[in-house]
Amino acid sequence: MDKSTTDSAAHWLSWGHIKQNIHDVFTLNYYREGFSGWTRQSYIWLAIGLTVIIGTGFMHGFSTMTLISVLGGAIGFTCTLAITNAKRLNGVLGFVSAFLIAYVAWHANNNADIFMQMGYVLALDVPVILFGNAWNEREIHRMDHQGWLILIGTFLVMFTFLFWIDTHVFISPRPVIDAFSAAVGFTGAALMLGKYSSQYVLWSIQGITSVLLWFMTAQQGDANWVLFATYVLYLGNDVLGLFFSPWRMFNKK
Repeated sequence: MDKSTTDSAAHWLSWGHIKQNIHDVFTLNYYREGFSGWTRQSYIWLAIGLTVIIGTGFMHGFSTMTLISVLGGAIGFTCTLAITNAKRLNGVLGFVSAFLIAYVAWHANNNADIFMQMGYVLALDVPVILFGNAWNEREIHRMDHQGWLILIGTFLVMFTFLFWIDTHVFISPRPVIDAFSAAVGFTGAALMLGKYSSQYVLWSIQGITSVLLWFMTAQQGDANWVLFATYVLYLGNDVLGLFFSPWRMFNKK
């Protein structure tokens, strides 16, 4: 590692830099910057997604759980688009939405989903809040040997752990798909930390399994169609990430 790289790392890990990033969260410019410079496809998908989430949520009336579901879904969906467009705003949005979605998942007894949301907070949201654009500015690259080790290792460890939690501690009614979906989500997060563009393949798989999970949840008596719709919309964002974003897979080193 050369001196310039070392100096750069020392700068964004310094307390002064972290303190400035925390301060920025409470400024209007932070959110103006976060919502600017997106691709046109992302703005269109944001408008469509928020309309679907709000419409799905309040179609059958108003309740506290509906409000929490709508807020969690809307903020979480916006967070995924911020990630796709490499905006540090995703840290704050992800932090807030994770707790809202985790509460809904707890109510539905989808326990591995709770672990996935809390894992996102610790591994993705808090680091982005603290380190800001320094993380986003690192090079995005294709899968390599290290990336495959991260993918396989993370998935095996997390699926084993989450399946055990779902079958021995919390006793989930849907242990296999709950654990599988969350394990894939953790794996996508690990690839995101490594700046691998192929994370969006994992996000796509996780989106499909989450749609199935929340559809099964609704069919088994806890009909929360907001999160079902939210995860369907996440799939659309995954397509944007693969083809129309700084993360797109087909032009990276």
